[in-house]
Amino acid sequence: MSALIKLIDSISEFLGKIISYLVYVLLIVVVFEVISRKVFGSPTIWGFEFSFMLYALMFMLGFGFTLKHKMHIGIDIFYSNMSPRKQGFLDLFTYIIFFFPFIYFAVTSSITFTSQSWQMLEHSQSPWAPPIYPFKTVMPVAFLLLGFQGIAEFLKAIYKIKTGEKYGA
Repeated sequence: MSALIKLIDSISEFLGKIISYLVYVLLIVVVFEVISRKVFGSPTIWGFEFSFMLYALMFMLGFGFTLKHKMHIGIDIFYSNMSPRKQGFLDLFTYIIFFFPFIYFAVTSSITFTSQSWQMLEHSQSPWAPPIYPFKTVMPVAFLLLGFQGIAEFLKAIYKIKTGEKYGA
């Protein structure tokens, strides 16, 4: 159990670090586009769409990292006043009732959505017209990675229930 948690946590951490560096790429693209548009009066045909796709990629691949560090929206007023064991029970309940069904729906829906895009070799309708089927492949991958991180968090909740302590504390 501990080895699986560490493996999943390390994958989420690694992706989080990679994504943090992609922010600089996004910054360069946006600054380049603004300078091209405002200074030279000649916007690029790719700047807006590339920055949009890069941001979406960063957003989606950051799901697991965000879950690992408990940065998703939550009601901490009640949760923080609970004992670790009660937190574990609440976590188990929410993962079983809400999280895992959502992941199942998100993965299956995004696989269907992505496979349709691959079948038609979908391209953007912008003047740049990049292929977007590889980009759409990120969706099911991101939801699977989020699901794996959810499994790690679920196992941490079981640990809290058994020991009365936070995992890794």
